[in-house]
Amino acid sequence: MALVTWDRSYSVKVARCDNDHKKLFTLINIFHDAMAQGKGADVVQQTVQELLDYTRVHFSAEEGLMQKAGYAGLAAHRAQHQEFVRQVEQFQSDLQASKTGKAVAVLGFLKDWLSKHIKQTDQKYSAQLNAHGIS
Repeated sequence: MALVTWDRSYSVKVARCDNDHKKLFTLINIFHDAMAQGKGADVVQQTVQELLDYTRVHFSAEEGLMQKAGYAGLAAHRAQHQEFVRQVEQFQSDLQASKTGKAVAVLGFLKDWLSKHIKQTDQKYSAQLNAHGIS
């Protein structure tokens, strides 16, 4: 069963970003399923790495769109992205050091952060990007 489900309430009205967010939800659900099925630490670490890699791609693309639209909140938004990456890299390091108890904390952090970030931060750029023909 899915831990997080994307629905229209998460839409930022920019197709590229919505599609990326859907992919991130899928990766969180894959991570959740791997843990629920008792998959080995290697699978959990591989899933976290894939999530981190895709997040970096998404953040870069999203920041590029905000820059193109002259979004005034870009610097603060970028700082949130950088803090997220730093936190997930620390979680990844902990998991690699066999601190398997961290996996539950990682999963909770990912779910909460992504949901809140989209609804409280990402949705703020929608009108600005749409006004610049980015949809």
